[in-house]
Amino acid sequence: MASNPWRFQHGFAPRVGPSPPALGDLRALEYSRRVPRSGDRYVMPEGLGEYLVLRSHEETGGEYVEMQWMLPPGAFAPPRHRHPSQVEEYEVLDGTLEVMVDGSWRTLNAGESASVPVNSDHTFRVPANGGPVRVHNFHRPGGRFDEFIEKQHRFATSERFKGIKHPSTAIGIAMVWREHTALIVPPQLPVRLAMAGLARAGPPLGYSTT
Repeated sequence: MASNPWRFQHGFAPRVGPSPPALGDLRALEYSRRVPRSGDRYVMPEGLGEYLVLRSHEETGGEYVEMQWMLPPGAFAPPRHRHPSQVEEYEVLDGTLEVMVDGSWRTLNAGESASVPVNSDHTFRVPANGGPVRVHNFHRPGGRFDEFIEKQHRFATSERFKGIKHPSTAIGIAMVWREHTALIVPPQLPVRLAMAGLARAGPPLGYSTT
């Protein structure tokens, strides 16, 4: 039987995306400007999942971003958020995914799909008592969602990352969100204000998204 590249064995597979340059490396500028392409796979630590780019923003002229996600049971759920200009689509290929749209939860099993309208509150979660889930995901238009994922991956695999619950992670995430407000925003005003404050605090503390 052919091996399944998405199957989990003893945690996540080795990272396939580009490696961060060493301090002073001449590749640093090129790396900081790297544009995601089809075939790039971003493997996150601590149950944050794997993200495979099938078609990038650049490759579709911004029409859409197409990805496959592999998320473990009980994966860290993203905060509730909205896409101001994008429709998001989920199709479950294997496993079970729970999706919330405007306060209503729906369970998707293999072969089922859901669409999130523009500017709708939403998030998702993977049941902790099940298996991993593989999801076919679209953002239409692309909104550079692939770059959003790449920047979060870059932070999560850097020396700055001290764990998903560490305060530094909130700073790193807030800075990436601030750079992609045309793609993603928190629906609650207090959360928007808190994230704006964290994003402003990042650069004086030495944090950067490049």
